[in-house]
Amino acid sequence: RKILAGEQTSDEKFDSVSERFKINTYFTVLDQIIASFNNRFNGAREILKDLTLLSPKRIIECAENKLSKLPIDSFMYITQWIDGINHEQLISEYITFSKCFTELINSSTLPTNLHKCQPNEAVALSDEEIISTDEESIESHEKSVIDPETKNETTVLDVMQLLSNHDLHTAFPNLFLAYQGLCTLPASSSSAERCFSKVKIIKTRLRSTMNQSRLESLMFLSCERDIEIDIEQTIDTFALTSHLLKKSLMFG
Repeated sequence: RKILAGEQTSDEKFDSVSERFKINTYFTVLDQIIASFNNRFNGAREILKDLTLLSPKRIIECAENKLSKLPIDSFMYITQWIDGINHEQLISEYITFSKCFTELINSSTLPTNLHKCQPNEAVALSDEEIISTDEESIESHEKSVIDPETKNETTVLDVMQLLSNHDLHTAFPNLFLAYQGLCTLPASSSSAERCFSKVKIIKTRLRSTMNQSRLESLMFLSCERDIEIDIEQTIDTFALTSHLLKKSLMFG
């Protein structure tokens, strides 16, 4: 075959060190990384599409565009993943929540200044000026319902705290379950791998006859050390399991 311009034969060596590194090392590693990403995330691509709808930025976009309906297959994979979620109710709750989301976020924190002017800066205004000022403030409030900073600063955890702190999980039960599932997703597999390492430490050769329930309890205590536990309440709960323990551990 005739060699074209710029083409080299397979046995021809490259004089440039950078070219040899690029072909023999850089492109090889890059291909392996891309293949690894494709193998890892191809199976989760569909559910990730559903999870992106739960981002605050997407919710605000739905409110800005005044969407009255979502695609028919929205949240389909989330309903298959999390038990207890009704598909149609989740879509309805999402649309309703998106309409009042920005107002809820903005009202959760007080503004820096409650009044436009301080007492020492106040001036006498006529009735017409007061009325016009009030009308302008109402119009500006209606136009600025969607705060630009809210779109960039609000996170999924903020939405979860909003639903929890204001008891909105009773009004949006399916949406609350979806956010619970989203917030429990680990960012990496290191936490799961750390748990497997704990198993080797807890279940040793001398503890080979340990049953499953005891192993799960010890694993929970070892892996979740950052959870604060009220020792007194734990003792009281444990003491109430039997009359003998209650007599021994509880006084008065």
